[in-house]
Amino acid sequence: MKDGSPVESPAKSWAAVVIEAHSDQEDLASWLLMQCGAQGCEVEPLNGSLVRIKATFDSPHLPDETWEKIKSSLEEYGLAESLKSLRRKDVMEEDWLAKWKEGFEPFRVGTKFLICPSWYLDETLIDTLPPIDSELSEGRFKVYIDPGMAFGTGLHATTQFCLRAMESYPPKGKVLDVGTGSGILAIAALLLQPTSEIVACDTDGVACEYAQKDFELNGVDGRIELIEGSTDAVAGRRFDVLLSNLTCEDIVALLPDYSAMLNPEGVVLCAGILAERLPLLEKSLVGQPLRIIQSETVGQWVGLVLQKV
Repeated sequence: MKDGSPVESPAKSWAAVVIEAHSDQEDLASWLLMQCGAQGCEVEPLNGSLVRIKATFDSPHLPDETWEKIKSSLEEYGLAESLKSLRRKDVMEEDWLAKWKEGFEPFRVGTKFLICPSWYLDETLIDTLPPIDSELSEGRFKVYIDPGMAFGTGLHATTQFCLRAMESYPPKGKVLDVGTGSGILAIAALLLQPTSEIVACDTDGVACEYAQKDFELNGVDGRIELIEGSTDAVAGRRFDVLLSNLTCEDIVALLPDYSAMLNPEGVVLCAGILAERLPLLEKSLVGQPLRIIQSETVGQWVGLVLQKV
């Protein structure tokens, strides 16, 4: 009907999946769903020791291959019991974004960083937000991240390990962030060491788009080289520091590349390693010119610093 009134666009809905898991498996289950492409996870406590996890994807329809990857990942990592509760569900964009804004406030990581959601840079919203406590932010670098995506908000233990490790092993010289995701580690590296040459790469084109947006948010656009691809995209180049927040299996596969591209005495800051998979990585280090010089375990996750010898 043409009555001269504006036509409202239909509200955007995103695909989501819901599973139930034991509370001690919450972190692992959420991480697996993010690895499968989820943009974020909402966790709701249930009766007893169970939680309900709703993972949202940036698509109105969940591809069959993503659905199958979710099921196989849950099985592979010992969460087969959760498959009984796995189901699909749509979620409205406005509702999901509102949930993020309710629950995501600035928070500290280590002694150097304050991670802030992007809306703290929105002048139209700033008067409606709780102010950042000066004591919370004093002496810290503010890293602004758009949490409307899954590639690294700084909330996960693996990202936080890398941020803290950069304080002890400053990202000086030439730095490569492998699997940059949101770009949070590359941004933090440049804030810590403004004269460093930072390269960030990711095989996911969508992740690269979000990283570029976060570079712009933080005023570092043009100061970080962003490449769509993996280590093969920088073959022949040498680096002093590698940032590697990936799965254990991905790190193992990339160890020969890391050995080749790392300068003598250079370091790799590794995270994303499940404690039960650590023996696989340790075994794979045999024959490589890399040794573990620092190890930290937080819950199910292990962070390592490797050095080239």
